[in-house]
Amino acid sequence: MQERERPGGLTALAVINFVFAGFSVLSLLGTAAFFTLVDNIPTDQMDAAQRAQIEALQNLGTGALVFIFAINLLSGLLLLLSGIGYLKQQKVLGWMVGNAYAVVSIVSSVVSAMMFARELGGGFNIMTIVGLVYPILTLVLINTTFKEDLTN
Repeated sequence: MQERERPGGLTALAVINFVFAGFSVLSLLGTAAFFTLVDNIPTDQMDAAQRAQIEALQNLGTGALVFIFAINLLSGLLLLLSGIGYLKQQKVLGWMVGNAYAVVSIVSSVVSAMMFARELGGGFNIMTIVGLVYPILTLVLINTTFKEDLTN
């Protein structure tokens, strides 16, 4: 049986997934460190805008922390698994998990925009757009351009 060649674009998509999965791990570590220390940040030397950000973070609560952790963990895992699927050209790991990542990421961006205060980057802004671009691009590419390549 002849092995078919993997498209370069699919390989690039896998590499980008691995890079973003790494960023997700760093985000998890940063979030854990920040929320561990947020109650001990001295606010007496800060201006009003910085103080408002710290107070908004302190008022987020455990539910928001669990949401941030769960979404980062799930997104990172889905990115890693779909990247492996892209390299192996597998339908389940590549196509299905890639679609799952895109949907989770889009929902996460929309929920974050609605859930967080404007001081914390909530609302529709440039970061919301950035959070939507790659998942939408993933959906388009794996459901059109690379759909026939993800068949094993």
